[in-house]
Amino acid sequence: MRDFMARMGLFFGAFDFAVRPDGEWVFFEVNPSGQWHWLVRRTGLPLVEAMADALQEGIPT
Repeated sequence: MRDFMARMGLFFGAFDFAVRPDGEWVFFEVNPSGQWHWLVRRTGLPLVEAMADALQEGIPT
């Protein structure tokens, strides 16, 4: 995913996958402005703060 993001020039991406009945993963798309805040509400993880920190500091390559 990191290589894909770097090649596409993306900082953030919401990836859509499905898992087939045989266990194989299928990639559908990456949305550069996908929804993710539901994870914060469901898990309480500090994703907003982590995203802000990453935007300020940059992602190491």
